[in-house]
Amino acid sequence: MNRKSSVRKSMKLLNVVCMTCLSASLVAACSSSNKAAPAETDSSANKPLELKVMMIQQLAEPPKKDSPFLKKIEEYTNTKLDITWVPGAGTAYDDKVSATIASGNMPDVILIRKNKETANLNAQLSGVFWELTPYLKDFKNLSQMNPVAQKNASISGKLYGIPRERVISRYGMIIRQDWLDNLGLQMPKTADELYNVAKAFTENDPDKDGKKNTFGIQEDATMELLKQLTIYAGGPNGWGLKDGKVTPDFLYPEFKTALDLYRKMVSEKIISPDFPIAKKYDYFNQGKAGMYFSVIDDAATRHVDMMKQDPKVKVEVAENFDGPQGQRVRGTVGYDSLIAIPNSSVKDEAKLKQILAFIDKMSDEPMLSLINAGVEGTDYTLEGGKAKKIAGSKGSEDWQNFRWGSQFGGVTMEKTPLEQKIDKLFHDNSKLGVVDLSASLLSDTNTQKGTDLKKAITEAQVKYVLGELDDKGWNDAVEKWRKNGGDKIIEEFTADYNKSGEK
Repeated sequence: MNRKSSVRKSMKLLNVVCMTCLSASLVAACSSSNKAAPAETDSSANKPLELKVMMIQQLAEPPKKDSPFLKKIEEYTNTKLDITWVPGAGTAYDDKVSATIASGNMPDVILIRKNKETANLNAQLSGVFWELTPYLKDFKNLSQMNPVAQKNASISGKLYGIPRERVISRYGMIIRQDWLDNLGLQMPKTADELYNVAKAFTENDPDKDGKKNTFGIQEDATMELLKQLTIYAGGPNGWGLKDGKVTPDFLYPEFKTALDLYRKMVSEKIISPDFPIAKKYDYFNQGKAGMYFSVIDDAATRHVDMMKQDPKVKVEVAENFDGPQGQRVRGTVGYDSLIAIPNSSVKDEAKLKQILAFIDKMSDEPMLSLINAGVEGTDYTLEGGKAKKIAGSKGSEDWQNFRWGSQFGGVTMEKTPLEQKIDKLFHDNSKLGVVDLSASLLSDTNTQKGTDLKKAITEAQVKYVLGELDDKGWNDAVEKWRKNGGDKIIEEFTADYNKSGEK
């Protein structure tokens, strides 16, 4: 048989097979023509989105895998979450993040702290994470993100993660109201009044025990009071705009005024001279100090035991101090970390948008209620539209780390008068917050040398207020900062500020 004849016979056989198959198909179709055809379904349409997540663990034990919080989050967001909880003590979490990035074996979602420090900054700039700015407008909650948080978390206008928003006007004074009452004093409203009250707390036996064993202001190595006094006087919060240049606070005359007042308080024992090694809250909780400066919500959480042990103790808060530029409050940068999406594990835009939809839903009212108040019936009961905490309940614990948006929302928890006042100050003073201008700016020199340069200035200001440096010594330290790279940082921050179009 020749080749052509063989091919023709093969083709005839193939035609017979095809016609037979077609006839069988038609018969099958006809036999079922009177039956309802099954609806076409996409088996993946309602399938939960599976996500691997790396999240910080701040409590001693990680949340349990059968947690009702996990169940409710997964049900509401239609996800299946595989969460790796990493302890956050010390540098453990940040070290784990660095190791995870270096390994290339990334989860789908990862919490990044200190996103402007060198390693994490380089990771963002080198394309480790998705750039999210173009997508925010397409989501109900993400499109309403706090603009201060978005701006300060961005790098040259690009956002490489969802910033976990925080109250902006959060800092202020925590003070012993019972000591004020014992001495017949009013809440201080100016820097001068603050000094006078602190001096009275030091010298006039505010606890009425007949002993001179108190002092006015608790401070620690952060020197929070110095930052506050600078702002009250009209200076910046860290960095500000001076004569058209982005300039650090210690080059402002208002800073030197605050530094000199601080030095005076240390010399008069209004501030304990051991402040560089003192533990925050200790002296206040021991009844030795009458006030300190911090985030004012510390007042409601850090002194519960002290108030239980002595019912006469009354803690109050204040944020509004008068100064030459009116009332100003030291502000946060508006966020504390990023929820980032690595592009090595999330390779396509479709999954990226699914993850953003999950994050967006975490700011819906039901999720805010869950994270702020807990599980109804387990953590709280709803009475008159307000959540009343059930005794012994642990609340949301580390599940609160999934919250990125407003700290307010959902059901309203029953709160003490002090907690209500704190929330009111947060709300009323939202426009008074003075934010560090450098938070949104880049400087290569600052990335390389900024930490060491700042450490040198901090050491100099500590020595100055302790009397170990005079004015010349302080000025020499400032000049050394400028020559060793400080002026270059000013130049680079200013260039980036002008480039961004901020005015």
